[in-house]
Amino acid sequence: MSISPNTDMGAPGAGSSYAPPPSGGGKTTIALAVLAVVMVGGMYLQYSYTKSVNDQLASLVARLEKDNQVQDAGLEQLHTRLKEADNKQVDLQGEIAEAKNKLGATASDLARTRQAAAELARQQQATQENATQLSNQLGQLSQDQAATKGNLGNLATDVTGVKTEVRSTQAELNATKAELKRVVGDLGVQSDLIARTGSDLSDLRLRGERDYIEFDITKKAKRQKVGSVQLELKKTDDKRQKFTLALTADDKTVEKKDKNPFEPVQFYLQGQRQATEIVVQKVLKDRITGYSSTPKVKDARASM
Repeated sequence: MSISPNTDMGAPGAGSSYAPPPSGGGKTTIALAVLAVVMVGGMYLQYSYTKSVNDQLASLVARLEKDNQVQDAGLEQLHTRLKEADNKQVDLQGEIAEAKNKLGATASDLARTRQAAAELARQQQATQENATQLSNQLGQLSQDQAATKGNLGNLATDVTGVKTEVRSTQAELNATKAELKRVVGDLGVQSDLIARTGSDLSDLRLRGERDYIEFDITKKAKRQKVGSVQLELKKTDDKRQKFTLALTADDKTVEKKDKNPFEPVQFYLQGQRQATEIVVQKVLKDRITGYSSTPKVKDARASM
């Protein structure tokens, strides 16, 4: 095959379908374009991912901030409630202390009330017993009144005789009274008039015949001066109504044993004709009361 030297293999001819092959610079452009597209796509993807992550982070931060706000509000509310609880506890302690004080006062009042109730019950029981006793006495009185009414008719018929007997009895009593006022003393001597009461002793003083000195002697008192004598109580027996007395006069002591009330204890003092008498009116436990009777007329008699 021969080639014409006039033929230009590098220049296209008219109407020729020949296309020249691409050069090395076009491939580079395509590669760069593809690379740009890839990079743009990667950047878009990275942007999209970054945006998504940022949105999620923002949402998470917002949620955390909201949770923190809720937590802060809860803590503040809890603090407020704790403070209120502390205040209520203080108030409750005060109420408990007050309740204890009131309880103590109530217990004291209850004890006093129980004591008063017990005392009232005792008084009611005593009142009931007295009422029962009084009722029995009234019943007995009613029976006695009924018996008395039954005997009124018989008594009315005996009024005249009773009056006569009363006058006779009164006369006998007067005579007996006169005899009782003069008794024989322990020395066998007729005594002076005996005073049994304070009124009797006043009447005897008005007579002016003797000196009367009252005494009240106990065993603890030892010797006690009564007028011109000294008396010492040695023994008393209030059940048997007996007493033992020591008399000291003119430097002499005489013991009078087992004497009775209203029994004149007699002895003589120097210069007295009549006996001095000690009359005990009451014999009590470890104690006697009475008076001494001393004559006013004196003579040279010195025996005792």
